[in-house]
Amino acid sequence: MNTKVQYDKMTKRIFFYTFGCKVNQVEIDNLKEKALNSGYTISEDLKHTDIVVINSCTVTDKADKKFHSLIRKIKKNHPDVTIVTTGCLPEIEKNLEDSDIIVPNKHKEDLFQYIGNEGSGENAKNSIIKNKGTSGSAGKTRAFIKIQDGCDSYCSYCIIPFARGNLKSRDPKSIKAEFEEKLKEGYREVVLVGIHIGNYGKDAHVSFSELVEELVQMPGDFRIRLSSIEVTEIDDRLIDLFEKYPRKICRHLHIPIQSATDKILYLMNRKYTVSEFSQTVKKIRSRLKDVNIGTDVIVGFPSETKEDFDNTVYNLYHMNFGYIHVFPYSERKGTKAAGMKDVVPPKIRKERAKFLRGVSEDLKFSYSKKYFGKKVRVLVESDGKGLTDSYLTVNLLNYAEKNTFVHAHIIGINIDGSLMGKVIDDQ
Repeated sequence: MNTKVQYDKMTKRIFFYTFGCKVNQVEIDNLKEKALNSGYTISEDLKHTDIVVINSCTVTDKADKKFHSLIRKIKKNHPDVTIVTTGCLPEIEKNLEDSDIIVPNKHKEDLFQYIGNEGSGENAKNSIIKNKGTSGSAGKTRAFIKIQDGCDSYCSYCIIPFARGNLKSRDPKSIKAEFEEKLKEGYREVVLVGIHIGNYGKDAHVSFSELVEELVQMPGDFRIRLSSIEVTEIDDRLIDLFEKYPRKICRHLHIPIQSATDKILYLMNRKYTVSEFSQTVKKIRSRLKDVNIGTDVIVGFPSETKEDFDNTVYNLYHMNFGYIHVFPYSERKGTKAAGMKDVVPPKIRKERAKFLRGVSEDLKFSYSKKYFGKKVRVLVESDGKGLTDSYLTVNLLNYAEKNTFVHAHIIGINIDGSLMGKVIDDQ
């Protein structure tokens, strides 16, 4: 905990800025809610604010550079603004002299107490799990619930376990209460998020599947979407729930593979082989015929040869993913991978990433075209646009009320894989 200035509580205007993952976004939305409840005003303009709260990310060196670039710009253009830094970066980089107040990740939920008490933190408690973990904005159809924090995997390229610490599961009763609250507020889709959601409950003698089963049995017309989950954490009980509650659990799984060659997976310290990953994907598809399975891939990892990359491309096509999120490898100081030999030149990383994004476009279009001529259930999220449970955007050709479920007959597929549909009176 570090402060350099005395903060006047009469200053009310706060500008929030967040980097990084969906969990960071959930946390910043939660802080905005706390700010309003504490009597602050949220500013949308740096020119008209007194405090800037930055929720930092440190997953790559690029993320660090973006943070430092932003903070220098704020200091230069708005020298009277108080800068509060929280998030993952302070856990890794201790010398953040441009920040006026530094709040560690574990005390993020107590941020306003630190500001109000000039950062003394004498009465602060680690309430990141105990307090609310939900977010949702007015006018939106989707709410996010953070169910856990931290990670115990220690992949060789990842700094997150050092930045967020080990697994910390939120109390299931608290999650259920927040879930019920969001349904009462009218949200039709709730996304379960965390750093490592499939590990939920391992520190509390409950399983992720048990949590999902309790949530899905709540009354109401809603659906649950799972954020990224590891292949080793998809058990038969979870697949059973997808089968048993087809309208309540979205037929969409994002399962990061990171590489589709065993040599690189070993160097990454991933906990499976390509064959094991593929077998799980086959099992899922054998039971959930129309499921959309997406993945993450890092290209240009140290020691990745052209042959390794070609094998990865072949295996990705073979596993027939619905889409791929592609990341060129970025060294992160403090990780095991940063010291590895046989570094792939940045130019080659960029070329491989570009090629693989083309593969992703092919796969997405191939998956989407299966819906041509079919009827799909759509959650209307904005005027003229909605989302299927399989995570496909549908451009609606006739009117449908926002935040309602409708059925649409698909009459076209766009080049980007989005669908064109006509709302039909068949509920």
